[in-house]
Amino acid sequence: MNFIRSLRFKFMIGLTLIMLPLFLLLYYNNVYAIRVVRDKVSLTNMNHLAKSVEQNERVLQETNRYLYSLGERDPDIISLFFLKYGSGDYIIAKQRIMNKFMTDIGFYNLIDSFFLYDAVNDDLLLATSGSYDVKMSLVRESMPVQMTQLDDEIQQPEWSIVRGGAWNALVKTVRINQQFYAGALVDMNALNHPEQFTESGERGGAVIVDSNGGALSGSSLDPAQIKLAAAHLSGLENPYQVISEVTSRGDARQYLMLGMPSAMSKMNYIVLLPEEDMLRNLPFFQQIIRLLPIGAAVILITALVFLRQLLFRPMNTLIRGMRRVSRGELDVRLEPPASSELEFVTRSFNQMTSEIQHLKIDVYEEQLRTREAEFKQLQMQINPHFYLNSLNIIHSLASLQKHELVQQMAGHLADYFRFSLRAGKRVIRLDEELEHIRHYLEIQKLRFPNKLNFSLDVDEGLGQYMLPPLTLQPFVENAIIHGFKRRTEPFVIRITAKETKTLSDGESERMGEGDCATNLRLSVEDNGVGFEQEMLTRLQQGLYAEDPSGQHIGIWNVAHRLLVKYSDTARLEFRNPDAGGAAVILYLPAQTEAEEGGTYAEPVNRG
Repeated sequence: MNFIRSLRFKFMIGLTLIMLPLFLLLYYNNVYAIRVVRDKVSLTNMNHLAKSVEQNERVLQETNRYLYSLGERDPDIISLFFLKYGSGDYIIAKQRIMNKFMTDIGFYNLIDSFFLYDAVNDDLLLATSGSYDVKMSLVRESMPVQMTQLDDEIQQPEWSIVRGGAWNALVKTVRINQQFYAGALVDMNALNHPEQFTESGERGGAVIVDSNGGALSGSSLDPAQIKLAAAHLSGLENPYQVISEVTSRGDARQYLMLGMPSAMSKMNYIVLLPEEDMLRNLPFFQQIIRLLPIGAAVILITALVFLRQLLFRPMNTLIRGMRRVSRGELDVRLEPPASSELEFVTRSFNQMTSEIQHLKIDVYEEQLRTREAEFKQLQMQINPHFYLNSLNIIHSLASLQKHELVQQMAGHLADYFRFSLRAGKRVIRLDEELEHIRHYLEIQKLRFPNKLNFSLDVDEGLGQYMLPPLTLQPFVENAIIHGFKRRTEPFVIRITAKETKTLSDGESERMGEGDCATNLRLSVEDNGVGFEQEMLTRLQQGLYAEDPSGQHIGIWNVAHRLLVKYSDTARLEFRNPDAGGAAVILYLPAQTEAEEGGTYAEPVNRG
């Protein structure tokens, strides 16, 4: 059955076309809701980020102004240039500067340290609120680079990034005069405020990175998340980005990434918000997007199962019943389904098959009666045909005044006529048919002394099988009529009867020994001139059956009687054997009197 043309396929397509717009609308609504949430969350957190960055930048700008004003307004720093290094006044001035720096650190809340560096004496004054040794080492290491940049007057960011191992900072250095440099140090962690960002969850957070994506501040983000964010720094001009991370277990996680570059240094503020936390207020919309394909499949399968029970199964049962009826099984009866419509169809089918069965039985019985009448009519055609030939033989012997032969022939002819009483039956035994042929050949031997001989080769036990009367006699008669021409040596007719499992010598047995039907192989062979090639071709093609008149009436009669009685289970073959002569082979079903149906009966003895 073509699946594309089936009702099941059309239903699936129809249901899909109905459900698809609904699922698409629902999917669009869910995506739209998630997009709105992303926009709102990103806008809120972007405002927090912008406010935080603005505050940081303002403090850094104020610190810049503070550092630039030190050389003009601070008398202690100005006096250091004129005091002798290491003198009492020099030390007192440095102490006042230290106290001032410590006071100002409290005023500039982001500033970690203020320092003053004496380049001539390599003396560093550092005021810090953190670890003094760490900050002292960091400033000393960065000063050569800072002074070089100031001397070269190369365009640099307002604040430079310095790395101190596990601690990174921003540093700003200004030149007071040819001897002194002042500067400020800002801890990177002080610039990062992850607590102000909403929806960050357990796996979200904020981080400050350089232009290459390296982390500058501490963060709750792991290295893989920072690396993921660094790969998307080029998209910071967008309001937000949705980026994905594949975990070691193969799970995909999505993040909402916000970012803003700093105007005071070569660094970027980055915020990562996990979508599963960000959308935790929309669990239905999250789950429905994931479950849409599963839901569609469940609905489709449920509908198919329901229709299978209600429609497809009864239809398949009805189709199988129709196929069985088409194969000739007219006893098919179907159980009515639960549906009232299909119950009417099923009952109509059962009624139809019952009526067809009765009609077929009536037609079959009529065909049997017609074939029986045709069979009897064909059988009666044999007798006049042979009687005329027999009278011609007696006439010839009487003309030759061979009275003894006439007496012998009369005896054989009497036995032959006695057989004719049995020939009115539908079937006779094989041994009776062969006895009749023997009388016929004895009559022919009297006609052609020393020129004709015959042999009967019958396997033991085959004489009980039944066949239509006068089945072999026409072929024996034709052998004498057509094969006895221009003979200089004795003419021999060989009649054999064997049991076989096939319908032809060239046909292989296609079934096991126990499954093959038993057949009779009857052959009439002679050593005459054989069939002419054109005649043999016509006989092998069955063209003798086209015209029942003329010289083939005997063959036509036998063939049609076999067809009427046995249909296609009987077969006729004609051939010219390699040894010469002609051969006619018949294959008939091997049936005993009981199998035949008891149609055989002994004739009344009228002798």
